[in-house]
Amino acid sequence: MNIIPPFLIAAGLLFTASAQAQPNVFDYPQPDDAPASFHVVNEIPAGSFTKYEINAEHGQLIVDRYVSMPVRYPANYGSITSSAGGDGDPLDALVLTRDSIYPGAVIEVRAIGVLRMVDDGEADDKIIAVPTDAVDPSYADVEEIEDLPSMQAERLNAFFRVYKDLPEGGDIELNGFGDASEARDILTQAFDAYQAPQ
Repeated sequence: MNIIPPFLIAAGLLFTASAQAQPNVFDYPQPDDAPASFHVVNEIPAGSFTKYEINAEHGQLIVDRYVSMPVRYPANYGSITSSAGGDGDPLDALVLTRDSIYPGAVIEVRAIGVLRMVDDGEADDKIIAVPTDAVDPSYADVEEIEDLPSMQAERLNAFFRVYKDLPEGGDIELNGFGDASEARDILTQAFDAYQAPQ
């Protein structure tokens, strides 16, 4: 008969407990001044055609699929932590930076607008953001989406028009851009929804 030494049992229990106690990155707290600034956990680096997703249940970064159309993500794409959209999932954010952001990294940003979008009949707005001045002062003069070169805003729009076209297509409706104030209103609602008892 094999007897397992008590220290191995204790080590196994400790490992199991620590694995279960891992914090969920989507619960990462927001700064005190939210929605003026807020945190985004990046999932897809700018320039990628690989759609990564962080699994909400266990926090593992997975490859969801490859974008079939010959387009790449025009900005870093991630989820706004401690937020809940209309479908209960964290709000999506497009973060414009000078360099792509590694998947899983959290960045403090501020909203400059929102791309109003409906995906398969559900609101799926994308908050457009830039790093806070403390993270990267390069965007200090960008307060609204209109402060970007017009081609940069059009790239965001164009990407979402076509990125789901193949293989089976998707029902995407784009309804233009909203300003930074509208984006902050959406953020406030999402932060409140996240805090609401469920």
